Amino acid sequence: MTQTPAMPGGRRKPISEILVLAHSHLDVGYTHSQPLMWNFQVEYISEALDWLEQTADMPAGARPKWTCEVTEPVERWFAQASAADIRRFQALYDAGRIGLGALRWNVAAAVDRKGINRLLDGKKRLEQTLGGSINVASQHDVNGIPWPLADALMDNGVDFFVMAINPHLGKAVAPRPGMFMWEAPSGRELRVFNGNHYTMFDQLLYAWDDSVERMAEGWGELSQRLTDIDYPLDFVYLTSTCSPVLWDNAPPNPFMPPLIQRWNEAEAGPAIRYVTYEDLRERAMQVPDAELPHLRGDWTDYWSFGYGSAPRATASNQIAKALVDAAEVLGNGTESQELAQAREKIDLYDEHTWGYFDGNPNHPQAQASEAIKDVAAFEGHESAAFAVMDSLEKLAGNPPADKGIKGALFANPAAYPVTVHPVLPDNWFPDSDAALGRTYRASRMHYQGRSWGVEFPGSHVRAFAPIELAPFSWKNVDLGALEPIAASAPLVSHSVETTSQKGRELNFATETVRSKQLGTIESPFHTLQYEVGSGRIVSLRDRAQGRELLATRRGMDFFSFVRERPDELVDGSRQSFYRRDLDNEKVDASCWVDWEPIHDSATRVSACTVTEAHGRITLERRFDAPGMVTVLQRISLLGDDPVIHVEVTLDLVPASSPQAIYLSVPLAMAGGWQAGFDTAGEFVKLDDDQLPGASRNWVTAESMVAMWGDGGGVAMFMPDAPGAQFGDFGFKEPLDSIPRGENPLLLAWPVNNYWDTNFAQMQTGANTFRYGFCSFAEIDAAALAERAKQFRLPPQIWPVTSNGAAAGDGRFAGH
Repeated sequence: MTQTPAMPGGRRKPISEILVLAHSHLDVGYTHSQPLMWNFQVEYISEALDWLEQTADMPAGARPKWTCEVTEPVERWFAQASAADIRRFQALYDAGRIGLGALRWNVAAAVDRKGINRLLDGKKRLEQTLGGSINVASQHDVNGIPWPLADALMDNGVDFFVMAINPHLGKAVAPRPGMFMWEAPSGRELRVFNGNHYTMFDQLLYAWDDSVERMAEGWGELSQRLTDIDYPLDFVYLTSTCSPVLWDNAPPNPFMPPLIQRWNEAEAGPAIRYVTYEDLRERAMQVPDAELPHLRGDWTDYWSFGYGSAPRATASNQIAKALVDAAEVLGNGTESQELAQAREKIDLYDEHTWGYFDGNPNHPQAQASEAIKDVAAFEGHESAAFAVMDSLEKLAGNPPADKGIKGALFANPAAYPVTVHPVLPDNWFPDSDAALGRTYRASRMHYQGRSWGVEFPGSHVRAFAPIELAPFSWKNVDLGALEPIAASAPLVSHSVETTSQKGRELNFATETVRSKQLGTIESPFHTLQYEVGSGRIVSLRDRAQGRELLATRRGMDFFSFVRERPDELVDGSRQSFYRRDLDNEKVDASCWVDWEPIHDSATRVSACTVTEAHGRITLERRFDAPGMVTVLQRISLLGDDPVIHVEVTLDLVPASSPQAIYLSVPLAMAGGWQAGFDTAGEFVKLDDDQLPGASRNWVTAESMVAMWGDGGGVAMFMPDAPGAQFGDFGFKEPLDSIPRGENPLLLAWPVNNYWDTNFAQMQTGANTFRYGFCSFAEIDAAALAERAKQFRLPPQIWPVTSNGAAAGDGRFAGH
């Protein structure tokens, strides 16, 4: 990393001017319910037109400008504005008094690459409407964004990116405030202005007091801080809303321009002038690239641990993305209303706002905002599911109503070949006692018919020999043509070994015999051993490498339940780990508390059973655990899949006190290990591929995480819950790097309610999460990503009715 040259003698450059950007800060919710907020955001643009026209004669610096920092409110305004108002907007835009940012809204970290690209669609439409170029993008509040966004911005004509991190329960990347050149995954560089949190013009300069004297006091404090941190630029950039009354979703502030005019006339400090993003860009581009630090890596977000506050909705939104990908191929490129609706709801759920500022679960506005947010995920999922099933129905050629099933359609919309091991519902077959008679389009679309769902294929099934599917291909096979499974030794087996030991336990007592049973489940890939009596897993070995994968410890074996909570004898509140102080946050002083949380394990295994079916053996364990009605875990080893399938159902007791639920895998691994995760299609190595100050303590993965060393590694696939931690429990003050001691923990982090605002503080009922676990000798991130995608959404299976399409095969259009 190159450093900015210091001024001669160590003195920083004198500040020549203060640039202030007036904006609203879009939260989709938070201050009001979502419907109210959208109405206000449209109103604010109309108010801005009036405000800017009424202040046209003010002196240049104090003459206000208004920046629409994201595109969604602008497009909504254009959709309902009159022709006359659109002309007014155009005139102010042409005059440089209305500015625009390039992205749709502020986004959370689980957004995928297609979602990133859609964030820029509004930019293209507005450029066409207004006849200009939008060269600047920004993100406010969030503590990071997926690394591929840098390339997407440059691909779409953005050459300047503005960040305004809110350090609440997070941390800002360094240098801040300051600029750096950000190396994208492609190797290209994007100029970044890593600015203060928004509203800092109001906070740092005490502008909300409407006093030149108070502003001078604030400027003195700010000037000293800039000296203390060796701030290298000769200008300051800050933003303003209507704080302290409306920090977020704020209208234009009519009280600010007169104050700025008085300040400039008093010459109490550097001149202040209103700017748009384009003005800031023009000023910033005067600094040569060579004078800026050059940084590389993912801007890993802290805030997105909030996904764990809405586990069911988050799981629905994650699978909806895979369903949309599948539907786009299955439909042979045909667009549909359902697909458009699914994308819209997926993107809305990945916007960074979850609820109301008052997180009290009994507050009616919190309840409304959280419900509206969750609905976006469920509607997106159901719309995507319909698009998939509708495409399968068309491909199968099924009439709306028919009698009986004659075939099975197998579809692979993925870019890689797959092997399908058909396990089909018994009632599809005409010789079944429960054979389907009449069948209707709507009945085939029942939840039980979704081959990716938990209820397919049902309890009565028939299994057949494997079917190979090329990339982007399908096969329609008559039921009678399906080949039976060849008779051979089972690929996966289960056995129980009993050992006995004799001994005397009391004086004068007769000799007793103590027996112990050890169960073994073996696939071609792994050997899992467990104690039959206690249900405790004692070993998991990679057969090919002859390597033990687990270093079990007390209360932890394989995806073990752990509840983390504050020690109520010390402080049971959210203040125990983060004591928020706005005066500290505004200067990036840490508010994290060095806490020592309690980690509760499950108290006992209340039931342990093993079931065998069609090349799969499942160890099912039911636990008693604190804060849970029950915990149910299913671990399945398959004869044809090197991925161990894990399903965990957490039935939570309603509680608003702070807690986090982890599923812990204690690994047998030497020190010095490495780790990584994927984000928007890019694999990121922990520490090595991350910006300084970005989140190491926890990550939000798109589909998988991995840990490896010289002796091999393991990967965890995460189709439902994106949170993970490496090494040890990491919810604490951010670390600059993660310690790499021996026998680390790999932690899935599906549930938490640690946020004191914006996110739901109560999670209830049964929440089911799927995980995949596999081992490898050498890290191959691309192969793991492919396997993770297949684990998230396997090939689709669909019935072909009696009068449906004839047997055959083919490829999807355009592939």
